[in-house]
Formats: sequence, C-alpha cells, structure tokens
Amino acid sequence: MKKILVSVAAAAIALSTTASALEDIKVNGQAKLWYETDNQGEKPVKDRSLFNQDSASGEVVFKLGMTGKQGDVGFGATLYQGTTMGLENDVVSDVRTRANNAVNSGQDGFTDASAHRPFFGELYFTAPIAPDTVLKFGKQELDTPLAFTERWNAMPNTFDAAVAINSSIENVTLIAAFIGQGNGGSDTFELNAGNAGIVTKYVNGTFKAGDEFDSYYGGAYALAALYKNDAMTANFWAYYINDAIESTVPTLTQKVDAYAAWLDVGMKAGDVNVKGYLAYMDHTASSELAKALDKKTDGVNGDATFAAALSADISVSDIKIFGAASYVNEGDLPVANTATGYKKTMLPTQGIYTDGQYVAQPGSMAFKLSAATKLADTALSLNVVNNTNSGSKDQVMGINGFKAQTLETTEVYATVSQKVGAFDLMGIVMHRDMNDSATDKSVGGQYVRVVASVNF
Repeated sequence: MKKILVSVAAAAIALSTTASALEDIKVNGQAKLWYETDNQGEKPVKDRSLFNQDSASGEVVFKLGMTGKQGDVGFGATLYQGTTMGLENDVVSDVRTRANNAVNSGQDGFTDASAHRPFFGELYFTAPIAPDTVLKFGKQELDTPLAFTERWNAMPNTFDAAVAINSSIENVTLIAAFIGQGNGGSDTFELNAGNAGIVTKYVNGTFKAGDEFDSYYGGAYALAALYKNDAMTANFWAYYINDAIESTVPTLTQKVDAYAAWLDVGMKAGDVNVKGYLAYMDHTASSELAKALDKKTDGVNGDATFAAALSADISVSDIKIFGAASYVNEGDLPVANTATGYKKTMLPTQGIYTDGQYVAQPGSMAFKLSAATKLADTALSLNVVNNTNSGSKDQVMGINGFKAQTLETTEVYATVSQKVGAFDLMGIVMHRDMNDSATDKSVGGQYVRVVASVNF
C-alpha cells in the first residue's frame, strides 16, 4: 500500500510541475465508496444473504483530475486508484474493477485483488486543426450511442481515440472519430459451445474498467451530425467497427466487421418531452458466417438488427413521470455499448440490471415507467422495467448466446439521493424477478447498492 500511495503522490507532483507552464489550470478530484450486496439464490458461496461478506462487493476509488491550456492547445488528465481499504477482511468478497492490474492479493476467499496500480483513465490534448474545428486526441471519455463511457460502476471505462469536432454550421455539430482501444474488459464470448469443432469469439468483454487498454476491436470509425435548436434535437451517428467478431471454423477463418447507424429525435409537445429512437446494426459476410456456424444454433443467423424506441416525460406538480417502450427485432447484434460486451444501452427502457444485456438483445420488447420527486433535499424515484422476448424456448438470441426465456424479467427499484455535509449519498434497493425459474434461482432476488462520494 505504501508503494501505491508514493506512486500517486509522484504522479500528482508531476501534474503540478507541468501546471506551472500552463494557463487556466483547474484541478478536481473525488473519493468514492461503492458497495453492493444481494441475496441471489444458487451461488457457490457460504451465505448469500443481504449484507453478508460472501454476497457483497465493494471498492474505494480515488480520482484526481487536471485540465489546463497554453494558447489554443489544452490538455486533460485523470488519475484513478481503486482499493478495498482492507474491506475484504470482513465486509466484501469481490471488487468492482478489473483484477489484472493487481499489485497484491486479497484474503482467503477474496476473488479479486485488494489494490490496484494508479493509472490514467484520461490523458489527452485538444488543439484547433481547421476553422471552427478542434481535435481531441488521447485517452478520453466518449458519449456516443454505440461506444460510450459507462459511469454506473466504481470506475468509468475510457478510450484511446481521436475526435474532430466542427461547429461551422449554426445549430449543427459535426463529429468524426477514430476509436482505437478501450479499458472496458478483455474477456471474450465463445459461441456455439455445443459444437466443439466451432470456436467463435466476440472480441469485447464485460465491463470492469482497469489500467490496461486492450484492443477493443481493430479500430472503429464514427461520423455524426448533431442538430439542436429551441424546439428540437436530432442526432445521427454512423459506425464502422473492425474485427467485431472473430471466427475460426474449418470452412471460414476471418475477422468480421460490424457497421451500425443510430438516430434519435427529441421535441417538446405542450408540457410533454417526447423522444424517438431508431437503430440499425449488421456485420460483414453475414451469409457466409451464418452458413459456417450452422445457422441459428449459435445465435448468428445472418440477420441485421433493427431497434425502435419511444420515451416521454411530464412534470405533474412536483412529480416527474417518465414512460418508455422499445422493440428489437430478431437479428444478430444487440443495440448497446459495443465497447463493454453490450453491457449498457442508450435505449430508454434500461434499468439497473435490466440493461443492454436484456432490453437491447435481439427479440426483446421492453417497457419502463418511473416517478421521481424531491422532498426537501432528498431526491426519490420509483421505477419498473419489464422485458419480454419473441424467441421460442431455448432459442439462442443473437451473438451473446442468451436463450430467449432467460431474457424475460421484471425489475422494480427505488433510488434515494441525499447530500450530508460534504458527502453525496445514493442508495438503490432493487427486486429482480426472472420469468424462467432456473434463471430466477440464480440471479433473481433483492439487491442493495450504496455509493458515497466527496468531490473537490
């Protein structure tokens, strides 16, 4: 632990000495405790009851950020360190970020490391490259519909990317981006497990941010046109993703690319805010890949994925009512974050765990209803999400390989947020009911999440 703290101090000193030559220096930071517990049923642990160590995960994350400018050139840097602060001794049995940046192991039964090397989640510069055009180059957060930074976990995932932003047209922002790597996980899916002769991998993995920037694919390209005026917003994105699927089969050895498009339009109709969404995702060599993988047995059938969604919200007295519905056809690829194994989605129907791995999967139809209000300084919300699937029993849906019945679920959760002194506190209490009895026994039940943070 001493070595880690010294490393953090050295990095902070390096940042401060660099700052002496810069203008408009801004420093920010955060310390955050992230804790979650659940009582999921059939798990290989001693006691899966709420607040028991065997059923809890948690981590303390320290963040130090700095931005500055010298003339027209700016820079940004964000340093992270995650540690359990010894919580693995009697409070948690797992951490929330990746273990492959571990520097020392945890206690007996602790499945991840108890500390992590400090690392830069962001390290970028900005500079003008043409009239009304700025380039942002380096490690950075991204907020694009199909490759984005997720902030729900203890640490956000970030990207190595080059993003050019043009504002020469009134009310319009044009964006061109190359995305090379990400730190959102490195595990791969293996498809068609029932046939040992076919090994096919989806390149990305589940989201656990860490210090290693893996090849999130062979590089992705994105173009966007974003329009905004007082009456409406409209955002269009187009993507080409290299090596999204890696196939090694006797009749087909190739890396398959994916391409996608996203459109959302929002406007105000009286007192109601309305937003519509359309998305399309497909991959190259679809028919050849489907034939090599024996059609639908593995969830890849050569079909494009289309998605549509609609959301609306209205304020009644001090209560904000929100409703949304989404539909995804039976294609191959989910309509979700391509950088984190489709963990989260920007479709408006996702909940806490009923997220991109449910509502964005092929064949899914989802509904969400929320009510939020504020009592004095306390923010409260109540939310219900339901997801069904059009696939028949045991039909594998899409490239993730989830069976249709395992995607059907209802999630009810309440959130409460409160500021106490310098600390921001947030709590989530959630109940998950899975329509498939076997799935319900393994992941259904109650969850409690607590996040406490202090910012400076």
